[in-house]
Amino acid sequence: MRLQRADFSGPTQRVARRLLGCFVCHRKGGELKRGRIVEVEAYTDDAASHSASGKRTPRNRIMYGPPGFAYVYFTYGMHHCLNVVSESDGLPGAVLIRGLDEIEHAAGPGLVCRALHLTIRDNGRDLAADPDLWIESGNRKRHERVVQTTRIGIRRAVDLKLRYYLLGSPGVSKRDREAEAELLGARGS
Repeated sequence: MRLQRADFSGPTQRVARRLLGCFVCHRKGGELKRGRIVEVEAYTDDAASHSASGKRTPRNRIMYGPPGFAYVYFTYGMHHCLNVVSESDGLPGAVLIRGLDEIEHAAGPGLVCRALHLTIRDNGRDLAADPDLWIESGNRKRHERVVQTTRIGIRRAVDLKLRYYLLGSPGVSKRDREAEAELLGARGS
């Protein structure tokens, strides 16, 4: 079942965890690409976010809502990255999709966009209404545990634990063995 606007709305950290196990789908040229979301990062107005200090730019304006839109940007002169806008209209928030299962070569945000054939032209598409780009609900399995750890590839706000991934998923771009051991240790106590 396709996610609705309300499913994307809320505190970004909660939306990030909600998206784990869901499927992102993109139909292009008659071909459907579909991958299960297994790794995400949350961005609001912290120092590592495109909306740091509340600064609005042509690039980040979509982060300010409404929720449920695709925020696709080009970075390092070679990678596209897919984000899902969250928070209520006027507040910045987006969830970066970092890794997918059930699709080849999608462990990392640039690889996610490459596997799904997404580019900057897909920026601003309405995930709640677009006929060719959407997110479907998934069912996270009972045994799947969510690892919470720090984000990757940033220089600011490096200590914030705003990355979430499904333990053991092959589509995770980088594992945090310490966070995994802590999670498994807490589970055993």
